[in-house]
Amino acid sequence: MNVVLRKYPYPYHAVFAICSDLDETPSEKIYFETIRYLNTRDSTMFGKGLGLEVGNTIYFHMPKGQFSYWNCSDKSRENIRSLIKSGHIDCLHSFGDEADTRQKIEACWDELSSHDCLIRVWIDHAQAASNLDTDIMRGKGAVRGSEVYHTDLTFSKSGIEYVWKGRVTSVIAQNTKRSLTGLFNSSHPFKSFKTILTEFVKGLLGSFNNKKYKMHGNNRVLRKTCLHDGTETIEFMRSNPSWGGVSAHEKGRDIGNVITMDMLNRLIAMKGCSILYTHLGKVSSLQEPFGQKALQAFEMLAEKYRNKEILVLTTRRLLDYMYAYESVEYDTSVQNGRVAIKIHTDNMSLEQLSGLTWYVEDPEKVDVYYNKEKIERVVKNPEDEYMRKSISIPLDRLDCPDINN
Repeated sequence: MNVVLRKYPYPYHAVFAICSDLDETPSEKIYFETIRYLNTRDSTMFGKGLGLEVGNTIYFHMPKGQFSYWNCSDKSRENIRSLIKSGHIDCLHSFGDEADTRQKIEACWDELSSHDCLIRVWIDHAQAASNLDTDIMRGKGAVRGSEVYHTDLTFSKSGIEYVWKGRVTSVIAQNTKRSLTGLFNSSHPFKSFKTILTEFVKGLLGSFNNKKYKMHGNNRVLRKTCLHDGTETIEFMRSNPSWGGVSAHEKGRDIGNVITMDMLNRLIAMKGCSILYTHLGKVSSLQEPFGQKALQAFEMLAEKYRNKEILVLTTRRLLDYMYAYESVEYDTSVQNGRVAIKIHTDNMSLEQLSGLTWYVEDPEKVDVYYNKEKIERVVKNPEDEYMRKSISIPLDRLDCPDINN
């Protein structure tokens, strides 16, 4: 009996998520059309949809003129709720610049709860008071006694599990050997060398257990951590492999400088995973939000996805998968010629285990159990590039709802 957990769902070589903060999104139309373009095959203002799986973020209290939950129409709020339920809005980007009291924050959770909406990923925003990180992002959301303290609400009432606290790496591929290759740009030698040197120093400091850069040194996409008030959570790191550094080309209009064929091929070759740090709402204009270079970048990613080289998931689904892969406990046994893979967990749902794939000798003679219950729907895979067969818990693509305004 030879049962081994495959790193990624069959037959993919890498996993990738576009994790976009919605800052400066100029209109409701741009926000929803971007989601339709990336997630459906419909005709959009950008062209025919790509059929990927890409999530987005939302916040509530922002100044007038900035797209947010409270600043949009009733129809748009209905669309937002539909997209939260479908998983296509999967991250809360703080509560916004003007969420300055606990009462406002509690009202946000009440609004989502009243519509049976659940968001499990938190992303700190700029210098918003409700941010959970007290260092890089200077928030007070996890400081007991502050006017915006909310972790008791956010982690018990809402179910937040994953938190981004401001860490971004220039390294292309995480959860693999740390490599700075692919960052040098011969057209911009000075700036790209500076980026490489900066990331080298981060990794060096991290290797010496520097608190701020330990995640960079380990080059892991997630880790268990505690917030300022002691709340336990899972922190994740994002990547922006721009030759100009983590704060360069982090806009939708500049994404063609980040998602390149070389970058995608290196991600595949390294067998890595990556959560891209970007702001898709920072566009060139209302008339032409993305230029041709940006659209070509999205098309390249879609080609890698269709060719089953890179699995493109929402941020929440990538985090769920990587957490399950790293922490799932299972044992195997043989009875009457059949192999049983028995998963034991009390903190992960069957949905969170979607995509887990085991190399087995004969998929036809393997059963998979989740807490003693047989999983009736499994996928039996043919040989991959290593000439090994496998069996998977299905990872169904999210179904994007109709959000035409």
